[in-house]
Amino acid sequence: MFTQNINVIDRLQTPFTLMPNDLDEELTIIWNIGAISNVKVDGHEIEIGKNCILFVSEFYMKLEALSGTFRVIKFNKTFINPIDSLKNTGEYLMIFYGLHTVDHLPKIMLNEKEVIIFETLWQDLLLEIKNINNPISEALTRNSFQRFLLLSQKNHAVTEFDIPIDFKDLRLIREFQYLVNTNFKDLMKVSDYASILKISPKKIAEVFGCCYNKKASELIADRRNLYAKRQLMHTDELIKNIAYELNFSDSQAFSHFFKKQNRMTPDEFRTNSKTV
Repeated sequence: MFTQNINVIDRLQTPFTLMPNDLDEELTIIWNIGAISNVKVDGHEIEIGKNCILFVSEFYMKLEALSGTFRVIKFNKTFINPIDSLKNTGEYLMIFYGLHTVDHLPKIMLNEKEVIIFETLWQDLLLEIKNINNPISEALTRNSFQRFLLLSQKNHAVTEFDIPIDFKDLRLIREFQYLVNTNFKDLMKVSDYASILKISPKKIAEVFGCCYNKKASELIADRRNLYAKRQLMHTDELIKNIAYELNFSDSQAFSHFFKKQNRMTPDEFRTNSKTV
């Protein structure tokens, strides 16, 4: 079932592959409604149980569902709040940007009571999206979806983390990740993001040092590198133009950055990706 900015699929049979898209800022939610299944994220296999819901941001190159039956929501960020500020839109999307690594996607596991609540929200989505061109139905769809996201965040904050972390610190990490994902082309320093968040770069370093396996600066570099790899793999864009998009001073500076991240030049990476 489609509208311009959201696609709700009630039952998607495996196998299927999802490729996060930089161009349309699309995010994906995957709800396993069958038996224990497996997904691969950039080649790392992850087992997920029944009524486990995954939240897939743009930080991944490729997600493959190998077995099972899934519900899927693919949506553009603008659907959440088409006329409001990016900050308020981000309030609904924080679950996508947290303490995750490639083999540890943000996820929640629904208990019996939560399944009933989420099932009701899902059926509301399916009902209203049939008449999405009606402004009232569109508003109802958006409200149901916003509630889905907020309840997911509540579950995630309570159950997912097994390390001692203050809620304010968790929020800071999520806000930082979200800002990186929306500003990585232009903002390259931790101090740039600290300024937006109105905190010191030292505070960001302390939070990430306590509960994350990477420095904040490395997360910025990772996101810029991911965009570069996608452009090299899936487009014929000139390397100098990719360097320009990412605000490098010239192609040489971009190549130096890329080789440090990937142990090969952009040309070598593009050639290798064509032969895989």
